[in-house]
Amino acid sequence: LDALGERKAELFALVVEGQQDYQTGQRQARQDAELQKPLSPAIDPARAMRGPTDAANTVVVYSDFLCPYCAKGAVTLKEFASRHPDSVRVLFKHYATDELAKQVALVYEALAAQNPQIAFAFHDAVFAAQTEVEQGGEPVVYALAIKLGANVNQLKRDLKRPELAKRIEDDTAEARAFGFDATPTFVINGVSVRGAAPLSEFEDVLRRVARGGGQEAPCAACDKKKP
Repeated sequence: LDALGERKAELFALVVEGQQDYQTGQRQARQDAELQKPLSPAIDPARAMRGPTDAANTVVVYSDFLCPYCAKGAVTLKEFASRHPDSVRVLFKHYATDELAKQVALVYEALAAQNPQIAFAFHDAVFAAQTEVEQGGEPVVYALAIKLGANVNQLKRDLKRPELAKRIEDDTAEARAFGFDATPTFVINGVSVRGAAPLSEFEDVLRRVARGGGQEAPCAACDKKKP
């Protein structure tokens, strides 16, 4: 103990390394199990999706508009999707428990019913202005929607649609049923990526689960400038 006490920094580094190795092992074991028995999120074709509707690979993300890690994860996911524009589609689902987060989610769904492109722009804008939304509340949320070109009258009507509120509740219940206890969580063809993971983990999972012969990741043009 005296010897260890004299080398605290090295001992701490060793503990951190051991923790990282343990977490990596746990993640790989979980993903291996999910490869054998993939998760099956409900995918409603009527919901707004980013990417081709007939894409071979689907990413379902459970997210909270007020979660800072979700904001980071959204940036990574957008880059990941841009690497695979023809073969990856993204379905944004909600894991919202805070009342303001639920309201933001409801506005997103109402905008998606009106115009998916406005909904996607709203998604990006809210994450970019997360601090302002938290401080300003619902007025800031509605101002963003209007600024992006939402039809105000239609938005008011759609916000009252009970099926949209139920959709948010169902998304959260589904995430909990899968055992997800934090946001963001991504499910790529049935295999989960949890937390604000690096792009390399998305690519690695896609390489393992890609439909169509496993040739999907990495894409041929990932590291090349597109014309």
